[in-house]
Amino acid sequence: MTVLYKLVSTLLVAAASALLPLNVYSAQEAPAAEFPNKPVRLIVSYPPGGGADTMARLLANALTEDLGWNMVVENRPGAGGTIGIGALARMQPDGYTIGIGETSNLAINPLLYPHVSYDAERDFEPVAPFTAQPMVLMTLADSPYKTVAELIGHAKANPARLTLGNVGPGTVGDITGRFFAKETDIDILHVPYKGAAAVMNDFLGGRVDVFFAAAPVAMGHLDNPRIRMLAVTTAAPIPQFPGVPPLADTIVGFESAAHSGVLVPARTPEPIKKRLNAAINQVLGNPALRERIMAQGNIVLGGDMQDFARIIKQDTAKWSEIIKASDLRLD
Repeated sequence: MTVLYKLVSTLLVAAASALLPLNVYSAQEAPAAEFPNKPVRLIVSYPPGGGADTMARLLANALTEDLGWNMVVENRPGAGGTIGIGALARMQPDGYTIGIGETSNLAINPLLYPHVSYDAERDFEPVAPFTAQPMVLMTLADSPYKTVAELIGHAKANPARLTLGNVGPGTVGDITGRFFAKETDIDILHVPYKGAAAVMNDFLGGRVDVFFAAAPVAMGHLDNPRIRMLAVTTAAPIPQFPGVPPLADTIVGFESAAHSGVLVPARTPEPIKKRLNAAINQVLGNPALRERIMAQGNIVLGGDMQDFARIIKQDTAKWSEIIKASDLRLD
């Protein structure tokens, strides 16, 4: 009886071993074919109602309406966007928790904050680029400079007297202003505020001379007769700001934008990442979604996983030079 039992056991093990490659193959292929079969969480590192949150919800709604996915947006704000993205790094790498990564929390904040809980290159894998948000250089309509060249000339003639408002130290607007000063060799006074509303209030009151406003903020003032938009920080004109020239027309090669894209935790299976990438690019091809994104002043991106990785790498290299030269550090 014992001999028969051992023989049967051996045969069963051998049969199972023979089938193992087929079972492993099926297990690898099944997640992508069935994905998603439960809700997908989209982590946003900023509060509800802001620009980043608005863009994330547009994407989530499109995935729900166009593809039938069950999307749940989860806001985890704080510490300049590092809390939410840090939480993403610790999630299960199965594709069911994804996040919006941006220039600020991937390329800038790790250089500014001494204790960031994640490694932007090691802890995440890119899925797809999403949007680019340029800046708009604005001054008051009654200012003495009507062009960027006149602004630069005025700043050179009055060193350390031109004031440039920004929405906070280390933000894309702040770094863009420092980039502008470096590229034009002018000495200007950087004035940080806590948010766009505070800057705009003092800017309209004449207490700061110029302001690199994020495109959505500038869009709200397109018809404001008190404001003169000198330039947009894109390489070419964009339709959202008719008649506003690119800053690159005056400063060759100047370009600045807050880029965003979708990330997953490291070690997420490749088939799942490809499935996510295809879905995001599919909905970004919807004219209605593109129109809503552009209406906020943003540029629609899309592309493959390598495209987003390259964007973040380029942003990190560019802004690290400015941050080091400015000796910026945040607690």
